[in-house]
Amino acid sequence: MPEVRARFIRAEPGEKLGNFHSHEESGGIEVWVVLEGAVRFEIEDETVIATAGQAVVAWPHEKHRVTCVGDEPAVYYLTVTPHRSPTHTHYDTEGRQLPPTPGVVAPTWQGKPALGVE
Repeated sequence: MPEVRARFIRAEPGEKLGNFHSHEESGGIEVWVVLEGAVRFEIEDETVIATAGQAVVAWPHEKHRVTCVGDEPAVYYLTVTPHRSPTHTHYDTEGRQLPPTPGVVAPTWQGKPALGVE
């Protein structure tokens, strides 16, 4: 299983804001680097708006959610390390912890294991 999850994300203005999640079950540290646009990071009780060239980190126990701000799409790169099941711990709208989510730890590409996955 891969120990790092990494991907590029394009977020559109006005996308619905999801509930908070963390990576406390897996011990994952999540790092984002904003490449284009502006991104709002809500981590615990703090809000940070980051723009191109800025990075933001959430530690495993920190509840967080991310959304595009402004009128233009935002593009960011993220990594979660280590990436192991259960990958996410979600919270309801009242902040109560929900059961952990197994997540995808063996990604595929066109129906075959992704490069580097055995």
